[in-house]
Amino acid sequence: KLRRDFVANISHELRTPVTVIRGSLEALNEGVVSEPGMVDDYHRQMLSESIYLERLVSDLLDLARLQNPDFTMEMSPVDLADVTTDAVRSIRRVSDQKGIDVRFPNVKRDHTVYGDYGRLRQLQIILLDNAIKFSPQGGVVEIALMKEQDRIILSISDQGPGIEEQDLPYIFDRFYKQRSEENKSGTGLGLAIAKQIADRHHATIKAINRPETGSTFIFTIPELPQ
Repeated sequence: KLRRDFVANISHELRTPVTVIRGSLEALNEGVVSEPGMVDDYHRQMLSESIYLERLVSDLLDLARLQNPDFTMEMSPVDLADVTTDAVRSIRRVSDQKGIDVRFPNVKRDHTVYGDYGRLRQLQIILLDNAIKFSPQGGVVEIALMKEQDRIILSISDQGPGIEEQDLPYIFDRFYKQRSEENKSGTGLGLAIAKQIADRHHATIKAINRPETGSTFIFTIPELPQ
């Protein structure tokens, strides 16, 4: 049943961009659209849909790899503070486009965990991209990193509209995404990939709504014993 549902979801997600690209190509090929301005619009639309398709296929491959128990991760002792600093640096171009201030205060570099540096960085970039996407222009995204007993806790908070209560239990499901203008280009696979990365690290990830506005994603991972 899960396999059938997955194939049905993929088919649904692929159908729209493929239909748009084919329809645009047919209109251009048959000369239905010939006015230069409209031709440019059709080309831009096809490029946009092609980029979405590329991202969707890439995310599907990533998810398939992570769900395969035989897929080997490059595990080693890594400092989660270093990973976070790297992720924040990588997301700056996206945050600067919206004037979002991504705040990560200096912390001591002793938040060591046993994990795959690249995948932990990918998880954080997914969460940061999500926070930036739903934050208003000129908003703030706050990152906190702390220790609690034998665990390291990373939280990423945004100033967006928050998550509908009925959506909270399902946001980490494949292809589940909030239908909003901010999320129109999302594949619905980012948070599912983040959840798989967390699972492979024996970690947990959850989302809560903040009391005032926005939401917070909390990633908790075992600390590497000294």
